[in-house]
Amino acid sequence: MIAIEIGSDRDLLSFILAGVVGAVSCAAGQMAYERFFSGLPARIALMVPGCVLAVVHYLLIWQLPEYSPEIGVRTAVLVFALFIAFIWLPVIKSKVSFNESFMVSFKYIFEAVFFAAVIMGGCSAIIAAIDQLIIPVDENLYAHTANIVFVLFAPIFFLSLIPVYPGKKDQQIEATAVAANEELIVQKAYVPKFLEVLLSYIVIPLASVFTVILLAYILLNIRSDFWTDNLLEPMLISYSVTVIMVTILVSRFENKFALWFRRIFPKVLIPIVLFQLASSLLVLRDTGITFDRYYVLLYGIFALCSGIALSFLSVRKNGIIAVLLIFFSTISLIPPIDAFTVSRNNQIQLLESTLIQNEMLVDNEILPKDSISDADKAKITSSIHYLSDTRNLDRLSWLPTDFDVYTDFYSTFGFQEYDIPDKIYRSIDLYLPTGASIPITGYDYIAQGYLPWPDEPKSDYINTL
Repeated sequence: MIAIEIGSDRDLLSFILAGVVGAVSCAAGQMAYERFFSGLPARIALMVPGCVLAVVHYLLIWQLPEYSPEIGVRTAVLVFALFIAFIWLPVIKSKVSFNESFMVSFKYIFEAVFFAAVIMGGCSAIIAAIDQLIIPVDENLYAHTANIVFVLFAPIFFLSLIPVYPGKKDQQIEATAVAANEELIVQKAYVPKFLEVLLSYIVIPLASVFTVILLAYILLNIRSDFWTDNLLEPMLISYSVTVIMVTILVSRFENKFALWFRRIFPKVLIPIVLFQLASSLLVLRDTGITFDRYYVLLYGIFALCSGIALSFLSVRKNGIIAVLLIFFSTISLIPPIDAFTVSRNNQIQLLESTLIQNEMLVDNEILPKDSISDADKAKITSSIHYLSDTRNLDRLSWLPTDFDVYTDFYSTFGFQEYDIPDKIYRSIDLYLPTGASIPITGYDYIAQGYLPWPDEPKSDYINTL
């Protein structure tokens, strides 16, 4: 489908995204089969849900408006949840822990991407050489090559590196063979020395210094307006993501830095995540719930639960992180509590309540008005733009059907969306007729002209001019 889209003008994005969902879902189903089942009928039965999920996902995104951000966000969240399931399913109630499975996938993703990048670089050089030295090459050949390398080769190469985890089939073989298989998985989860040094002696010390700075900043400014500072929230989120990932990655390290990090940092994470949640909730007072703020809040709750789990459960229980990720990702996709339904309803409610409060919405009719507070203007502007970006303006019955947010905002609401008082600034382009000239005092004329470069030698042409 990607190859067809590259070579034609057909838009197959919905089919392609459904195919991605189906592929990752079936890969997770294969992991469930290897862990809990045996026999061809069971394997086929576990592939059916993946195919059904691909069809359902296609039907959901196919009916969405073109270029709606909901298409990409829903697909990304679903694929992410399925990939976490791919990592977690083969180690449920197994002697192999989630930490080892995570490390295996973490290592081999980078290995597959590295090999694919090297192959793509080499193929691109060969294509460029043929194009420059032998015969012209269709520019689509680069895209077709990338399609083969990154969509076909890279996933197959990655899956070929994933070990066969202990499962139901192991009940039929000798215990020594099972032990050997488990040892093989542990070996595949072996951390290269450079990665252990990087995490233990570079990342952990840097995270420690950053933690001190972050806590000092919070304590020194706790009474100021820093709660709604735009820099605070992404900083706290980045910090919590780093702590959770590093904690899982160093779970098998025995050096003092890793032990100290696992004992202390998950506990430090809890109050920092609470600060992030408080900051996010305060920002919501002005902006309302948008789908990205929905995910920020949901991630904050996940990070808080993860910090508690990592602080008080044993290292082998880190699989709870996967369960939490799958659970919260699923919540964000199921109506009516999904990110887009909640945010749409909240933005419509915020917009209409602001309009009614300012007597701008009467009997389902919008009345333009400029004499309202700047805060209310900002709320109306942000809500209208959000509903426009998510293709939900048609849900506002009181809004004209042909309303365009970029040309009709002022006439509809009575004020400029970016607070430009009583003026509309437009750019105007002026062009002179071809051949026209402009007199310049002290000179003869300035004129615009075009001189095509001839086939004759450059020096001769310049001399002629």
